[in-house]
Amino acid sequence: MIAQRVDTETFASGIEALGTARSNESLDVSANLTEKIISLNFQDGAYVEEGALLARLDDTAERAELAAAKARLAERRRTLDRSKSLVSDRVLSESEVDLRASEVETAVAEVAALEADIADHQIRAPFAGRVGLRMVSVGALIRPGDVITTLDDIDTIKVDFTVPETELARLKPGVPLVARSAAYPDRSFEGEVSAVDTQVNPQTRAVLARAEIDNSGRELQPGMLIELEVLARQRESLAVPEGALVPRGDRQFVFRVVDGKAERVEVTVGTRRPGVAEITGGLEAGDLVVIDGTMKLQPGAPVKVTERSAALPHVTDATES
Repeated sequence: MIAQRVDTETFASGIEALGTARSNESLDVSANLTEKIISLNFQDGAYVEEGALLARLDDTAERAELAAAKARLAERRRTLDRSKSLVSDRVLSESEVDLRASEVETAVAEVAALEADIADHQIRAPFAGRVGLRMVSVGALIRPGDVITTLDDIDTIKVDFTVPETELARLKPGVPLVARSAAYPDRSFEGEVSAVDTQVNPQTRAVLARAEIDNSGRELQPGMLIELEVLARQRESLAVPEGALVPRGDRQFVFRVVDGKAERVEVTVGTRRPGVAEITGGLEAGDLVVIDGTMKLQPGAPVKVTERSAALPHVTDATES
């Protein structure tokens, strides 16, 4: 038989909910003009940084116009400089110089407009994220609204979920939670409640909340069904392995070792999680309880305590009968 000292662990009253994973940021990448695609600069499913060039549209005509506009600007600036030198010789009036300055400003505006037009031909990622599949090919004529690909920031996953209004007092921003997906049955993901809606739905008597889940490994994908356990009302309580519990009808007992003998003690069990039970009454921290072999044990039976930490990874004391 093996025994273990009773110690404290962190427990929480969980609120269970379901939701669908969504990207932290998501958009359909498209152009805002009609033009031919001359290059696509990404691979399907690749991760791209903010500002990365995703696609380039044909801007040959615009670049030619820009070159001409820059030449006009340079010429008008030279004319303005010559005009300023002639003012001192009273060859030109101040009003004529002001006219030359106005022409320079107009040329500067033309250059800026053409540079902005060329920038519209370069489709860049507005934020870092993962691109989806290519929906067009090089050489295709694209129109405003045509989807080139998708872009999703999934380093953080958002999940909207509802809980009954009776749980509203325990549901606050910052409350930790654990998320699970059927795609990763042996994994859990940590997150927290990020926001709670300001209204309760009068038809369902439920409130909408939003969770943010750390997905730095990028395992979770938008659209996945996510199981959430909101760890509300966290507390430190005594805990024993579930193997230490001996049920008798609706009551629960454990065998405590006192002066080398087994003593059956009734306990009050609170929250359970896999392999561990919360004890809210009947034991004290430091009590030595039998966690294996309870079916063979009788109250008052003599037991011998030995050190057998290798028998169970987290056992500090062992008992042999």
